[in-house]
Amino acid sequence: MGKLDILTKNYLSQNEIFADAFNYLIYDGESVIVPEELQELDPTETAVIGEKGSAIANQKIRDILKLCTIKHSKNTTMILLGIESQAAIHYAMPVRNYLYDALNYDAQVGTVRKKHLKKMDMGSGMELLSGFTKEDRLTPIITLCICFSKEKWDAPRSLYDMFDRIDPQMQRYVNDYRLNLITPSEVKDFNRFTSELGIVLEFIHYSEDREKIRDIINSNVRYQHVGSSSVDMINAFTDANISKPEAEGGQVNMCTAIKELIEEGREEGRTEGEDMLADLILRLTPGTDDYMKALQGTSAERKMLYEKYGITR
Repeated sequence: MGKLDILTKNYLSQNEIFADAFNYLIYDGESVIVPEELQELDPTETAVIGEKGSAIANQKIRDILKLCTIKHSKNTTMILLGIESQAAIHYAMPVRNYLYDALNYDAQVGTVRKKHLKKMDMGSGMELLSGFTKEDRLTPIITLCICFSKEKWDAPRSLYDMFDRIDPQMQRYVNDYRLNLITPSEVKDFNRFTSELGIVLEFIHYSEDREKIRDIINSNVRYQHVGSSSVDMINAFTDANISKPEAEGGQVNMCTAIKELIEEGREEGRTEGEDMLADLILRLTPGTDDYMKALQGTSAERKMLYEKYGITR
């Protein structure tokens, strides 16, 4: 597992972030799923297909799986919630998530069968053959894909989208599987997130819009106290390079962090004469290629930037 995969998995594993993602998906941002009600489960999905001696084992490890009891509209439902995080668009995601869910349901049936065998409480006939009675029930699963890419999702959203052409008469008998997806470019209202997941997705979404991202940093009070792990996510997916040394209590004031970068550039600019570097940094948008070249580039690269932006001695 790569560093980016570990970063996103650890971030989304936080109960507050995890619950917020599903509240956005299912309840339009209403805080129905309570973080304290989430129970971490083994994300390994395993199934054994075939008879003894010729059986084939299939094992997949999803990113995160939690058990939750949800109380809403006078209904109480026990449900399994799973998240698959993506750093980039995945063009076979419906099949991937479908397999996770199918393996889990198969494992649930196997668990029920083992309980009946241990208790020896089954009679004969079809129930004994299947190991599953008419009264037995499965726990439903919802799997959510969160893609942190700033690119627009142009991949399939269901199994049907992955087929070429199929006779409409036949399609009625081909089961579909719909992908549950959250990706920055499709979020209409980032305020419907109650956790910092909304901040991360919003920053990624507008990361290439200079004016918009500057307005977000300077005018949105939510960015004055951002958790260190959220800043790590922003830096990883936008190359914003927001500094964290001055973080207090695990919180980063991103407005202050940006100003500190500018001041550092001002000091370095003095050594070059007439504050040229500081003037350049003040004209650039944090996180852009030119901004990073101004801070970390060679003298030749800075010279090209001075000419580009009309900065002279």
